[in-house]
Parts: sequence; C-alpha cells; structure tokens
Amino acid sequence: MNYRINNLHRPIDSKPEAYEAEIEKITGLKHGEYSWRRHRESVDARKGRTMRFIAAVDMTTNKKIRKNKQILPVKEEAYDLSQVETAERPVVVGAGPAGLFCAWVLAKRGMAPILIERGDALEERVKKVEAFWETGELDPESNVQFGEGGAGTFSDGKLTSRSKDPRGRTVLELFSRLADDESILYKKKPHVGTDALRKVLVLLRKELEDMGAEIHFRTALKSITKEKGGYSLATSKGDFHAKYVVLALGHSARDSFTMLHEKGIFMEQKPFAVGFRIEEPQAAIDESQYGDMRRFLPAADYSVTAKVGERGVYTFCMCPGGKVVAAASEEGGVVTNGMSYKARDGENANAAVLVTIDHETYGEGTLAGVEFQREIEQKVFAMTKSYKAPVESVSSYLYGEEGDAVAPTYRPGTFFADLHEIYPEALDRALTEGLKDMGRRFPALIEKALLTAPETRSSSPVRITRDLTTLESLSHENLYPAGEGAGYAGGIVSSAMDGMRVAEKIIEKEKDHVRN
Repeated sequence: MNYRINNLHRPIDSKPEAYEAEIEKITGLKHGEYSWRRHRESVDARKGRTMRFIAAVDMTTNKKIRKNKQILPVKEEAYDLSQVETAERPVVVGAGPAGLFCAWVLAKRGMAPILIERGDALEERVKKVEAFWETGELDPESNVQFGEGGAGTFSDGKLTSRSKDPRGRTVLELFSRLADDESILYKKKPHVGTDALRKVLVLLRKELEDMGAEIHFRTALKSITKEKGGYSLATSKGDFHAKYVVLALGHSARDSFTMLHEKGIFMEQKPFAVGFRIEEPQAAIDESQYGDMRRFLPAADYSVTAKVGERGVYTFCMCPGGKVVAAASEEGGVVTNGMSYKARDGENANAAVLVTIDHETYGEGTLAGVEFQREIEQKVFAMTKSYKAPVESVSSYLYGEEGDAVAPTYRPGTFFADLHEIYPEALDRALTEGLKDMGRRFPALIEKALLTAPETRSSSPVRITRDLTTLESLSHENLYPAGEGAGYAGGIVSSAMDGMRVAEKIIEKEKDHVRN
C-alpha cells in the first residue's frame, strides 16, 4: 500500500533520514519494513519557533500500520498518454514552455507536431545572448526573449505554481528526469537555474525529435490565413499548412500580436506591471530570513507586497544569488530581467519591484499596453543611444541621500541617472511609496540596494481570447492560443500546463472527428 504522511519535522542541521524515527513512531513499523521518499519539503522559519524542515513523505509498505490522522492512502492516477491514430500534424508556434509541453503531449500520443520557433536552438542562442551582453550587438530574432525555451531559459528557472492542477506533477517529473534532480519533486519552491535548464532543453529537443516531432528554428511567423481544411502559415522559412494551429507566443512577440490583430483574430488588452530591478547583498537576505541557521541552508528568497492607493506594488521573479540581465528584443529599447544559476551563489540577490497598471495608464486600444512598454524602453535607450541601463541607489531614489550600494551585475553596462524620470508621475509615486513601505517591514530589501531600470516585460500586455471550454480562439476554429504570451499563464510550470491542456483539447477534437 502507498501512503502519504504529513507534517513530519527534522532539525535544520540534520539529514533527511531523521524523518525515519517519526515515520516509525507514527506507523508502528520497523526499519526495513517500508520504503519512503520526500513528497514535499520546506523550511519552517516562522518567528518564535525553532527553525526546522517540515515535510510530507510518501511511504510504501505491505505491513499493517496504525491509524493516524497524519496518514492518508495515496492513489495517484497516471497522466493519460494513450495513442491517437491520425495523420494530422498540428503546428505549434513558439518553443517556450507552453509550446514545448504542448508538442511533447502531442508527440507522446502520436500526433507528430511541427514546432516552429523564431529564435535559435539553445546552443546558438546562448552565443547570441552572451555576445549581446558583451558588445551590445542585439539579434532581434534570437535573444533573451526569443529562442528555444522562451524567456524562461535566461531566468532563475523557477518551477513553482499556485495551481493544484495535477498536470503540474507531470511537468515536474519531466524536469526531474531530464535534469537528473530528485529535489525538483519535493522542494516547495523548486528551481533548476539557467545553466541546468539549458541542459534540460537539449535533452527535451532530442526526446521530441525521437517521438516524431519536427522542429524548425529561426522560423518566424509572418502571417496566418484561414483556408479550407485548416490554416496556411507564412514564415521566414516558407509556408506550413495544418488543420490545428497552436499560438504559444511569448509575451514579447509584439510583431505577431500586431499581425494577428490585423488578421481579425480576437484579442484584448490586459493589465500588467512595470517597474525596476532591485538588487541587494544576498548575505543580508540570508541573515534576515535564517539568522544563525543560514550556514545550513541555500540562498534565501523573499516576496514582499504593498498597497499605495488603488495600486499594488510587489516584488516578483526574485533571483537569489543572481544577476540582472539585459533582455531587449527590439532594437532601440532597454529591458531588464533577472537570472540565477542553479548554485545561486552570486553575491547579489535581485527581484523586480513592480506596480500594476491598466488602461487608465496606457489608454484604450488593444495594443495600447504594447506601445506603453515600447515608449518606456525607447526612452531609456535614448538616454545614451545604447543598451546600457540607468541605475540609482535606493537611498538616493527614496530619500535623495547618497549611500552605499552593491555593484551592478547588468551587462553591457550601466550609468547613474535619476530614476524618477523613467515613469509617469503616478507610477513613480506608487513605486516610491511602495518601496518605502516594503523597506520598513523588510529592511534587508533596501540595505545597500541598487535599482536598475526598466522592468517592462513582467507579463503579456494582451490576451488572445479563447473559449473557456474548447480553448479555441473565439474568432477562429482550430486555432488555440496558449501560454504566457496569449495571456493564460505566468511562469514555466503554469505555461507548460496550459500547453498540455491545449494539446488535450486538440486530441479530444481529433478523436471525435475520427469516430464520426
């Protein structure tokens, strides 16, 4: 029988085997009469308690166990990967998490998708990005936003999701297998880091190709036309035809948004958030979160929020021990983001500090949010006619006082500027007051902290609207918007799950067609 035992504890300075004493006490079993593994583990660092690990473990035994409210029988259903017999080959546009996992499900179940991606395969893409960071020479088709793996390839590689969707377990199992990292399955906040994620992507590509998927890199979607029996897609590498098309676009596919809008594919503007990157000493974060126990624990993270009038201000995409990176995808615009390696061993922590915005800020019109992002990015670029980013110490930004700050990690370079000039007054005021409030409650956030501007690509500024049941475009049958760029996810795991849901709908519809 399989059981899950909840609410087990062990000291911070202990090994995982310390759980066995509790398992045996609760179940009445002896060593050797069961096997177990961690299902979920996190650090309990609540004030007023002795810091400890807290876990749920999965246990297997053929012995009779004591009844206890901490013990629940476990029966997990396997994700459906049964075969569908059809010659149809869906085209998936975009090789970010949504596109990759949509293609993986389709290929696993026998539909042999065609995956097209405007950017390069991982190996060449990394070279292009490193060259941009070193020289400031941007490739608009292959960069931090575009290419194999999507924007998440150059990130902290967070594998968290608030969703209870069981597909999430399948996503984590695939990452765990390809990364050869069991901790992905049990950590409360698992991550792979940009370096490990790159290895996963190469292995996933091979797995897709071995299952019959056809992958075309450096193939940008230029136009899509409804035709009898499906769609014709014009790309930079020729035309493709398919009955089913998945639009797994990234949140920075602005030219694609414009083209789709002109083609009459229904979409709408969507609220998002903008702000800065803040970086501070990782040691200060570790000390604040863990105190004397920090030597036993990995780099600490944080999440802080504030309310300024009707606007939310919050930290987002926190990267322990990471770097602030140049993330432009259009010539003539400066964009920042955050990234960490698996070890998270950099001296600085960083996170986005964002304020929520909607049409009251950027106006009406489906693509008004896109234009607002572009205006901010181009405004910053115009300051030096380069991809260097403006920086300012938090003490200067908040209080007009000089103060020590960490050295910036952003490449291809920075310059000092008054960051109050970046955003409209209402947004700047919200960021200022919100950061003051968060700093009062969490001083480590602003200790020797530095702001880098601008952070404009926190999420998609549009939503390509779809039917809640079929997941098809509201205006075009057999066209499936998916993932973060389409406005239905945020982050690697939620995007991957959304891609899986779309694949399931395509398979369901094709099976009905074959039966009828």
